[in-house]
Amino acid sequence: MKPLSPYRAASEGFRLIWREPRAVFAWMALWFATFSAAAWAVAISPGPARFGGRGDSLGDIAARFGTFGGLVVMLFLAVWLVTAVAAFRAVLHPAERRWFYLRVGLDEARLGVLTFAAFLVAAALGGAPAYLVLVLASPLMHAVPALTRDIATGGALVTVWIDIWLGVRLSLIAVETFSERRFHLSAYWPVTGGRFWYLLACYLLFFLIFLGITGLSLGVGSVLYEIAVTQVGNGDLVRRGGLLLIAGALAVLTAGSWALSWTIFCACQAYAFRDIVGEGRDGVAPA
Repeated sequence: MKPLSPYRAASEGFRLIWREPRAVFAWMALWFATFSAAAWAVAISPGPARFGGRGDSLGDIAARFGTFGGLVVMLFLAVWLVTAVAAFRAVLHPAERRWFYLRVGLDEARLGVLTFAAFLVAAALGGAPAYLVLVLASPLMHAVPALTRDIATGGALVTVWIDIWLGVRLSLIAVETFSERRFHLSAYWPVTGGRFWYLLACYLLFFLIFLGITGLSLGVGSVLYEIAVTQVGNGDLVRRGGLLLIAGALAVLTAGSWALSWTIFCACQAYAFRDIVGEGRDGVAPA
């Protein structure tokens, strides 16, 4: 039994990019088209889009894209579903590379149902850990009022840790559902049993990779933006053309960094699941 390697899991996305560059480029192109459609929807919608609002509901998010907000949100969700499943498929079933691993079928539908169910559960029970900690800490806060601030801080840290623990333990639900091709409710919790620290290390390594991709993207983007700002108001046709090219480069950069981040994250999850399942469960062969 080989030891589990968080580094191998977190870097699986780079190996996938190296092995299937055309597929990853196709996913990036799909995300670019999606971001372009969102920008187009904002541009043609009557009235200003409500960016900067405080609402976090699906309705508030949709409203920020104007008249076509609902369609844009559904488009983002659909593209996320097909590209996430494509990354799972590329790692777990690399021979199924037809259409760059992209499909619209039952695998994607199951993930859509799972996402909707997770959204409902999070909306209904998302505050449960914080409420439970508050109930347990309230008697102590009343008994020792001088330590109320310290107890509240400790309670907040405990709440965050509970949320992290639950998130990590349930983090392989999507890839498990794809691999089993069913809603295998009895397997979601056990599959990560005894693997919390391994998965947490995987996600921490991915977070460092994400920071690197985001930082590089923001750095290049800021340079391009500064160049674009210096051209605003200039009537020269060539420079206006250059401004359009810079705007296009910014759009490609945004879509590319987003697509790469999601690809690396989904590949990390798929590899981690394959490693865990390969230790003792049937269904997926280890690498």
